Parts: sequence; C-alpha cells; structure tokens
Amino acid sequence: PRGNTACIDAYLTPLVREYINKFKAGFDTNLDLKRQVLFMQSDGGLVPADRFSGYCAVLSGPAGGVVGYAKSTAHALGLHADDDTLQVIGFDMGGTSTDVSRYAGGSFEHVLESETAGVSILAPQLDINTVAAGGGSRLFFKQ
Repeated sequence: PRGNTACIDAYLTPLVREYINKFKAGFDTNLDLKRQVLFMQSDGGLVPADRFSGYCAVLSGPAGGVVGYAKSTAHALGLHADDDTLQVIGFDMGGTSTDVSRYAGGSFEHVLESETAGVSILAPQLDINTVAAGGGSRLFFKQ
C-alpha cells in the first residue's frame, strides 16, 4: 500500500498544484498571502493550499459532504456536532457513484487504509464506502 500511495501522490500532486495555481490566478490579487486558502482533505480536515497533496485529495469531495451533513444535521436538530447522541447516515448519489457514510457519537469515523478504484491507499480518510452505481448508471437484464 505504501508504494501505491507514493505512486498516486507522484501522479496527482502535480495536477493538484496546477489546479490550485489556476484557481488562485483567477482572482485579481492572485489570492495574496493576506488570505488563507484552505482545501478539504480525505480525512475531513482542512489544509493550506501550499500543503495540499494528491494522495490526501482522493476522497476530499465526499469527505466535504460528510462534514457538511454532520454539521447541518446537528444544526437542524438544535444540537452541537460533537453531541454523542447525534447519529446520521449519509447517502450521496451522484451521476456515476454513490457514497455511503456514517457520523455517530459526535465524531467522524476514520480508516487508515482503503481501496479506491482497485488501488490500496495508505492515508487517513473518513470511512466512506463508494459503489459505482449512481444516478447516471444503467442496468440491463438479459433473459
């Protein structure tokens, strides 16, 4: 898994850096040092743009969804997100995949190793299970 993770990082980090540079360049001030720009990582935490790396970005989008539904559900119920009575199941169906996760007991559930697209990754991530069956998926039945 460490070798896979190093390869994933070597492949994705230059692409992530290019994206961040283009993102910053889209602002008049090029998002100077007076502004703090943070990106969501796969573990649900935020990191400054200059420390955001490829292997930590693999599930950053779904991780943002988990953090969002945990906090918004707590708010809607009049609870704090760290309330140990809060238990929520997340179901995020996109066009090509569905992400399922759980927020329970006021804390995020993490895994240290996962498999994404058949490749093992050794990095802290929120425990998100992805299936390749989203709203745009089509199933056929042949007799």
